Amino acid sequence: MSPDESQIRSIVRSVWSTQLGLEIHDVEDAVQPPPSPTMTAAIHISGDSHGGIRLECSRAIVRRAASIMFDLPENQLADDDDRDVIGELANVIAGNIKALMPGSNSISLPTIVEGSDYHVSTVEVRSSAAFGFTLDGELMTVTVVEHGS
Repeated sequence: MSPDESQIRSIVRSVWSTQLGLEIHDVEDAVQPPPSPTMTAAIHISGDSHGGIRLECSRAIVRRAASIMFDLPENQLADDDDRDVIGELANVIAGNIKALMPGSNSISLPTIVEGSDYHVSTVEVRSSAAFGFTLDGELMTVTVVEHGS
């Protein structure tokens, strides 16, 4: 049994609430990647199940999250802090999703992509579902991908 939409949305909301004390809101039908500049963290799931998750956020959301996690004003954060935070958030989300997947599975270290003009694609996709959320009017998406034919 793979996680369903309500489980995934609950996991994502819980991670933002628990890790950052922030309430994010579900967005239906608004799952396009956020406007630039953007950061994406990708985590692969392997084992009895094969797939992964992508967390795509505006740089503003990542910077706010980093400020909270490191307890520093945004102007004192380094770019590495942003990469660490989006990677950690994606890691926690992926770990919780992995726990709902059948069999024995593991997750990879996060891959971080940043910029304003890029496209992320995945090969051998059996299914893919993207879920939109907002924080203070900024859009973020979590995409869950299942590999295989």
